[in-house]
Amino acid sequence: MKSVKSKLFISFTSTIFVILLFLSIISIYFFNLNKETRTLELLDATYTQMEDILEDDESLKIKDLDKYIDLRNQFLIIFKEDSIAFTNQSRFKTQEILEQIKYEDEHEDDSKKYEDRKEQLDKKYEDYYDEGFIEIDDYVLTINSFEKDGEYYEAYLGIDEKYLEQSLDDIYGTIIVLNLVIFFLLTFLGYLLINKTINPLKLILNELEHLQSSDDLSKRLKENKTKDEFEELIISFNKMLENVENSVENIKQFSSDASHELKTPLTIIQGEIELIKNKEASKEELEAVINKVDKEQKKLQEIIKNFLLLSRLEKEVQSNKRASLDKVLFEAVELNLDFIEKKNLELILEIEEDLNVNFDEKYLSIVVNNLLTNAVKYTQEGHIKILAKKQNKNILLEINDSGIGISKEDQNKIYERFYRVDKARTSMKDGIGLGLAIVKKICERFESSIKVKSEINKGSTFSIKFKA
Repeated sequence: MKSVKSKLFISFTSTIFVILLFLSIISIYFFNLNKETRTLELLDATYTQMEDILEDDESLKIKDLDKYIDLRNQFLIIFKEDSIAFTNQSRFKTQEILEQIKYEDEHEDDSKKYEDRKEQLDKKYEDYYDEGFIEIDDYVLTINSFEKDGEYYEAYLGIDEKYLEQSLDDIYGTIIVLNLVIFFLLTFLGYLLINKTINPLKLILNELEHLQSSDDLSKRLKENKTKDEFEELIISFNKMLENVENSVENIKQFSSDASHELKTPLTIIQGEIELIKNKEASKEELEAVINKVDKEQKKLQEIIKNFLLLSRLEKEVQSNKRASLDKVLFEAVELNLDFIEKKNLELILEIEEDLNVNFDEKYLSIVVNNLLTNAVKYTQEGHIKILAKKQNKNILLEINDSGIGISKEDQNKIYERFYRVDKARTSMKDGIGLGLAIVKKICERFESSIKVKSEINKGSTFSIKFKA
């Protein structure tokens, strides 16, 4: 399996190679395209220079032109009538050039001297003209005439295309060598950069392998202050590890608490059954045992029901549902009305109409019934007050009672599973300590916040903010 570094390196080098190849092809294409243009410009510039020198210095001899004009890589052959007045080439080379360009002396007699020379040349080379220049065999040339000291001169100025091709070959070679140097340099720099970039990932993988071989869930990845995606990856992974550790701890604690809570009623039931088996019991004793066993089995049913509810919260809850809070509140009041009347408690309702919240109605009923049942259960005299109203973009629910209250120490723990307040302050022995844990969990699932304010012997107020 190829590593990420190898894949990145291959992709990088391939991209650089393609870019440099493309640039090389483009460069060579334009050099080749401009070859003829540069040739013609060179010939024009040389002839213009020659004309300027001849005009500026009338005493200049034709044979001395090469002292004043740069004729490198060009040939200049000047005829005076039918004889060569100047050439910058050797006799052999001059003869070869004249043969190549098909030079012939075609001057007329003196009466028509030079008048039709241009017409003769145009006719002779008409098949070789291209944009004012003559291309014949391996040469590109221009033919011009001028007068000096009353004498007529004919100048053949040209360049050998083989030289141009050799120059272009040299340029092409330079481009290829330069691009190879750039390619290997960029490849080396790319390798260093990729290696430095990927190195944090290698460290993360090494640490993960170490964590895999360890049973200690408290271990975390070392933070790397790179201020990039790798740092975000480490932070996210450490959060995930923290969540896993908390989940495992919660499962352990839940298993421990559940086994304890289930064990207690089962032990009582078993003890009562053993007791009745070992002696002859009266009818009254049998009824007492049956009542006790019935009470404990109901407690078992309640524990199991709440366990199932907690397990379903993670899968079943859908946060896109809507529910009528005022309707659910009145239903909860109706369910608890007998208990409120038995205790002769004052019931105060301040509930606005049309309070629709982002909540599943089934779970909203569980939340409201738990809070209202607790308020009634722990209030022996005084009042129960229910307030529900719109507040800005939210909906506020408050359930207030004048009951026994909750200490500050207990307020931080009441949402823990199986936690119950100090039994020494109350004669209430019912309940298994899962009600508020379920309420808290449901509120979190529906993105609602729950708070409590309470004072000992003055009462408690539970407040929930719903999304409207």
